[in-house]
Amino acid sequence: MHPKNFVICDVEQEYGKNLMKAIGMHRELGFQMHLFQELDQLKEFSKQKTVHIMLLGEDYPAQERRLIEADKRYVLVKGGERELLPGEKGIYKYQSSDMILGSILEETVSAGEALIRKSINTTKGQLIGIYSPIHRVGKTKFAINLGMDLAKSGPVLYLNLEEYSGDGYYFPEKEEANLGDLLYYIRQETGNLGLRISAIAGQVKGLDYISPMPVIQDLRSVKEKEWINLFEEIFANCIYRTVILDLGDGIDGLYEILRRCYTVYTPYIEEPVSQAKLKQYVRNLRQTGYEDVLEHTIQKKIEVRAGEDT
Repeated sequence: MHPKNFVICDVEQEYGKNLMKAIGMHRELGFQMHLFQELDQLKEFSKQKTVHIMLLGEDYPAQERRLIEADKRYVLVKGGERELLPGEKGIYKYQSSDMILGSILEETVSAGEALIRKSINTTKGQLIGIYSPIHRVGKTKFAINLGMDLAKSGPVLYLNLEEYSGDGYYFPEKEEANLGDLLYYIRQETGNLGLRISAIAGQVKGLDYISPMPVIQDLRSVKEKEWINLFEEIFANCIYRTVILDLGDGIDGLYEILRRCYTVYTPYIEEPVSQAKLKQYVRNLRQTGYEDVLEHTIQKKIEVRAGEDT
C-alpha cells in the first residue's frame, strides 16, 4: 500500500502538532503526515504532491480553501453553522484525536483497514480532561461549552472536580444531591447506578451534570482509586460514552487521571507568568514519569477579555 499524504493545516500551532502526532501513531494506516500553518505553503505543496486527506481549520476563508486540490476534504469546526464548500465535511475540532480520526476513516478506510477503525471506536467510553496549572483562563467555561457541543451527538456527563467550583454559578438550578452523594452510593455497591445518576443529574442545553462537592475537605479526602472506580462504573452502567472532567489541583491522583484521559485540554494565555507556570507543569510531568500525558494533550490558547467571568 502506497503511503497516503495526510495534511493538517491549522492556525493553532500547538493544536496542529499534537493532532499530527496522535494520528501519526497509527502507522498501520500508511499515512504520510504533513503539517502546515500557512495556507500559501499548503498550496505550493498541493501543486507538487497529491493530497489524499486534507484537514483544515475553519479560520481559513472558504474562497482560499477552494484553491487547494485534495481527494478528501475536512474542515475543523468549532461549533455552530459554518460555510462549507461542496465536497467538504465538517468535523468538530475540540474532541479527542481518536474521534476525529474515526470520522475520517468512516469514508476513507479500505476493507483491510476497517478493523483499525473498529478498534478505535469500540472503547467503553472516553474521559476528556480539562486541566491547566494557570488559573482564571476560562477553563470551566471552555469545559462546559465543549460538553454542550459534544452532547449534540450523544449523551455527555460533566463532572466538576475543582476545590472552588463557583457554587452554582454555571448551573444556577442547584440539585439536592451532589458528587459526594454519588460516590457514597457507589461505595455501598447497591442498586442501579444508571437510575441513580438520572435521578440526581441536572441538565443544561443537552449537557448532563452532577453538582460538585461543596466542601473542600470532602473533595480532598477522595482517593485516586475511588475516582478511577467512579469513571469505570459510569461507563459500565450508564448511557454516557463521554465524560468531561473539569479538574483542579486539589484532587488525589491528578496525574494518573490525566493519564487515563483520551484527550487532555490545557487552556493557557500568552502572558509571561502563565507561560512560566505551563513550562513548570510540563517539566513536572516529565520528571514524575507522566510524560505520556503530553502525547494526548492539546494546549488551547484562550483569549480572556477584561472583566470576563472564567
